[in-house]
Amino acid sequence: MKKLNIFKKASITALGLLLPMFAFAQMGIQEIQNYQGSNQRDLPTAIMTIVNYALIIVGVLALAFIVYGGFLYITAHGDDKQVSSAKDIIINAVIGIVVIGIAAALVNFVVGAVSQ
Repeated sequence: MKKLNIFKKASITALGLLLPMFAFAQMGIQEIQNYQGSNQRDLPTAIMTIVNYALIIVGVLALAFIVYGGFLYITAHGDDKQVSSAKDIIINAVIGIVVIGIAAALVNFVVGAVSQ
């Protein structure tokens, strides 16, 4: 059981690290050329755009964990261990969403202050 838990954590971490690459892989040739050829794109704006996309993806993952925790809670059928696990997942996902919101505000504030 412990090996499964480690595998689950490792796969979630790997997925979280790889998802931004999948998102940028969806850009078309024209969008990439516009991105590279635009004079309005400077380094702070590019950093803010990348970080915001990453935070959106992580936020969607946190919402998926809330749904997963709700599913576990509904299907617990009175099993105290599963109910406790579901509550922990939901609480941690909500904490994650709060941290994501704070991180987004902080990154936007810092990059906005540096770029002016």
